Amino acid sequence: MCVLVLRIALCLLLPFAAIFVLGAMPGVNLAWDFSNTSGFIAGVLFLVLFAYTGRPLKQPRNDGKFFMVLHRDLGFVALIMLLVHIGVMLIDEPLVVDQLLPGAPWPMVAGNVATLCLLLLVPLSLTAARRRLWKTHQRFKHWHYAMSAGIVLLTAVHMIGIGYYSGSNIKVVFWLVLTAIALALPLIKSGKTQVGPGGRQRHTSYLATCLSLGVLLTGLLLAGGYSLLGSVDLPQ
Repeated sequence: MCVLVLRIALCLLLPFAAIFVLGAMPGVNLAWDFSNTSGFIAGVLFLVLFAYTGRPLKQPRNDGKFFMVLHRDLGFVALIMLLVHIGVMLIDEPLVVDQLLPGAPWPMVAGNVATLCLLLLVPLSLTAARRRLWKTHQRFKHWHYAMSAGIVLLTAVHMIGIGYYSGSNIKVVFWLVLTAIALALPLIKSGKTQVGPGGRQRHTSYLATCLSLGVLLTGLLLAGGYSLLGSVDLPQ
């Protein structure tokens, strides 16, 4: 379990450090920086979800429900961070609502479409909905992957097109490589569950929820910390 926690922490912290700390851009104001950092963390979580798809892994030795709940709850965390990104920005600068219209610049349109897709994806992926809409789990998986891939690609267009935090070529390449790796992971992994030797601990799904809440808290703390640091001179 400790290894899983460390992996997810690194998945959050390394991209955050690469984009926001290395060659840091000057802050705008507390709310604006908090909003944009929250959106970035949501984008990172979109990528993480491709690594933890709900399929049981060799480690930790938890039951299958743990991994399904982890994928579901991390999806909720990503949605919350995205809503924080949009909500705080609209409160701080109401004129941003103009960027939600079809005539907005293409990077904003990409972000808007990604948001709409996520708002559709999350409720339709819940057990009760997907069992009614798809006759087989395989069909649902194909649809789910296609929608998720579309969200990730639109998010990349949004982030790179805006260009404030990812303006340098090396940051653009970095994000594109992360996106490509995430999209490839479900395709290159074996279709068989990674069982491994020994039994599995049952009734551990609550740990997945606790871990996801920890990710949410970490994301909010990172966003808050960066927005505070943005109000002072950051190292160039």
